Amino acid sequence: MKKYKSIIAVLAAVILISSLIACTQKAPTETVTQAVTNENGEFVTDENGELVTEEIEAQIVTDKNGNAVTEVVTDGDGKPVTTVKDGEYVNVTQVVTQSASSGKTTAKSGSKTTAKNAATKKSGKKDTTKAPTKKPSAPSKVAKISAGSITENSLKLTWSKVKCSGYQVQYSADGVNFTYLTKNTAATGLTVDGLASYTQYTFRVRAFNKNSAGTTTGKWNKTTATTKASDANRKITFNILLPMNGNKEDTLIIKVGDDKYEEKVVLDGSTFTFKTSKKYKGAVKYNISYKSSGLGVSGRTDKEVCEVDLTATGIYIIDGEDD
Repeated sequence: MKKYKSIIAVLAAVILISSLIACTQKAPTETVTQAVTNENGEFVTDENGELVTEEIEAQIVTDKNGNAVTEVVTDGDGKPVTTVKDGEYVNVTQVVTQSASSGKTTAKSGSKTTAKNAATKKSGKKDTTKAPTKKPSAPSKVAKISAGSITENSLKLTWSKVKCSGYQVQYSADGVNFTYLTKNTAATGLTVDGLASYTQYTFRVRAFNKNSAGTTTGKWNKTTATTKASDANRKITFNILLPMNGNKEDTLIIKVGDDKYEEKVVLDGSTFTFKTSKKYKGAVKYNISYKSSGLGVSGRTDKEVCEVDLTATGIYIIDGEDD
């Protein structure tokens, strides 16, 4: 019996020693990518507005089931940082890590407590890590923008000079959706080519300042300009979208410049195509209306093809659908 007790005691000692060894072993480290923040807790971005990141060697913090622990990323004011995913705004999360040498948990995305820095602090030596550079302040708003040397397809933009690192310029044909002409120019003027004739464009300019910590932009200032009409001598084709009115007949009065045309149509929701017999030059006035009601659409065009929608002109009742 004593023999068996001795064997059990030896086995217990081996198990205890193995457990102690396992507890003293360090968890493997992994390379983790983190966003860089400045001394104010603000995320550092490059000149294109993209987050600046760094890689550190750290241990992943896990729960009792071995799953990585995550947390919501916050900005310098403690507000959650969001991104767009599947068309919705969602919080940005990150894996919680701890320094490989000190075991200190990294609380914020972009923390500068790397394994090397943690070891320095632990040993009592002075931390010589240089604090991140602050993002620059925003420049003044560009005071004046003007458009000159306007042709059918181009123009020259100029704007007033402000103290800054450079300028950004955008344009839009509808005043809502803008496209960059340049994200970085030091000049106070820009020639814009490839525009459509007889079209009103909106242009806007803003100044920006940048340094190694990121880019800060000023406010937009804008102006509008219309390119010149084409001088091409051409016949004009009108694609006229008709309303649905029980296939009833009506007559369209088509006025182009000083000329007048009459065309019978069936109101069946189709597109009626009409081409002028004469040629016209430059921006030409037109008016297309129903003879029965006088309602219609007016405009100007310098194009060879013009799209006209008459479905919103007047109220039409489809037979059998309304009393």
